[in-house]
Amino acid sequence: MKRTTLAASLAAFALITACGAEDAETEAEAIAVAGEDEAVLVAAPEQEEAPALEPVAAPEGSMAANEMALGAEDAPLTIVEYASVTCPGCAAFHRTLFPQIKERFIDSGEVRFVYREFPTPPQQLSYIGFILSRCAATQTGAPTYFSMIEALYERQQEWVSGPSPAASLENIFSEVGFDRARIEQCLRRQDIIDAINENVQSGVEAGVNRTPTLLIDGEPFDYGRSLDEALERIQAEVDARS
Repeated sequence: MKRTTLAASLAAFALITACGAEDAETEAEAIAVAGEDEAVLVAAPEQEEAPALEPVAAPEGSMAANEMALGAEDAPLTIVEYASVTCPGCAAFHRTLFPQIKERFIDSGEVRFVYREFPTPPQQLSYIGFILSRCAATQTGAPTYFSMIEALYERQQEWVSGPSPAASLENIFSEVGFDRARIEQCLRRQDIIDAINENVQSGVEAGVNRTPTLLIDGEPFDYGRSLDEALERIQAEVDARS
């Protein structure tokens, strides 16, 4: 699992601004040099090395690098989801099952739901979506983060597979007042990139190899394949801890 860097996040956005999603992924892979734990984008040999990028400091009191969770901290059951905003299965889960899980268990205080980023291909696009979602949550925390994650899932085909990913992302994040300059500033937030990379690493250590993966007490939780089955299985886990 490759992690991203400040340079990689900006380079990826520059690429998708200039070309389509498929071309951007091809170009990004072509200039990616995999280190032991991360991908570092470098200039082509015939070009001069790009100047070092200055990270943007987190504003005082920023909540962008916090754990992104919904529900009471003292809820009897905590569910951790590892997911990717470019994953169709994750989008399906959040469109069909998650709203009912939230209404029945999270809003009632029975479940605390923790969302952890685990970017999947096209990985650079996934990182960009996650970085911008966390950046949008700088002042307001988890509620805004989850609202942007849901927006990315709802419009996944548009910004992941459409002809203009950068324009689509700009349009989505204009809902929280972002313009191109603000997006590029967000992509230089090292605190956010570090938070996402930490979640990726924790997922690797937990043995996550597909998304979405739900964990309870560190163990994979099979929520079934229907709404009724998911609700019944979560209710059984809540009852076992009550």
